[in-house]
Amino acid sequence: MIHETIKLFEHSSATLTTYVQEDGEYDRKNLIRPAILICPGGGYAMISQNEGEPVALAFARMGYHAFVLNYSVKIDNPFPTALRELAQAMAIIRERADEWLVDAGDITVAGFSAGGNLALSLGVYYKETLITGEIGLTSEQIKPNQLVLGYPAVTLEPRSTETPAFVIELMEKGLMPDFRGPSIREILLGKENLTEEEERSLNLLQYVNEDTPRTFIWGTYEDSVILPTDLLGLAGKLFEHQVPCELHMFEKGPHGMSLGDASVKPEEQVKALSLGAWVELSAKWLEQGRGR
Repeated sequence: MIHETIKLFEHSSATLTTYVQEDGEYDRKNLIRPAILICPGGGYAMISQNEGEPVALAFARMGYHAFVLNYSVKIDNPFPTALRELAQAMAIIRERADEWLVDAGDITVAGFSAGGNLALSLGVYYKETLITGEIGLTSEQIKPNQLVLGYPAVTLEPRSTETPAFVIELMEKGLMPDFRGPSIREILLGKENLTEEEERSLNLLQYVNEDTPRTFIWGTYEDSVILPTDLLGLAGKLFEHQVPCELHMFEKGPHGMSLGDASVKPEEQVKALSLGAWVELSAKWLEQGRGR
């Protein structure tokens, strides 16, 4: 496997990590493979390790070249900083497609939670000069061919104004990231005390259009962070614009489950859950769209 870390911009610490399959032998030589670029979550406050390399390795086992984006976070890196980094990462993959034996016309962007917000943002903004103009890229260089979104932050409307006591306890024990401080919306806009208009501007549903890439969405009804209505609303908007979409809403499972198996979570937490099926379901969905 070709495993390297590529710095995206001189002025940024953002990186692209590759999980590129080595060229094969005999009838597997010069095999062109699809690629998947993964955006881990973390509320734009940190990068979740569980949603990066484990997902890349899972897709690598299914024959994909995989990539993980480590994008800029925190309030001093507001929108569209991370989005431009994702665009640059897409351009690098396409630029080196011949070298890595990547199918440049079959690159999926996958994202989880805030990373799902980032992936969907590229899907709705890839034609905008806000993204392309600053870094000198064209929409053809950065457009995702399809999106895979796990419990994506779409509207950025908080489920509750108060952090539950059990969540605070977990954060204080170091058992989950501490998200106290600026909210995800404040981070994206680079300031606190937002107006209602500024908050509404971050709702991605209003930017979905007929040129948004085909999209696979999954999440759970039990998610205490991302409202199920976010996922249902996104699927509805895609249907409205006649964008092919597949939605899986699993009943059980908390936020941030990544692969939903024992590689990322304790066995006792995942053994009775069905949500891990999203990996195979998304792979089949990607396969059925191949060649369109």
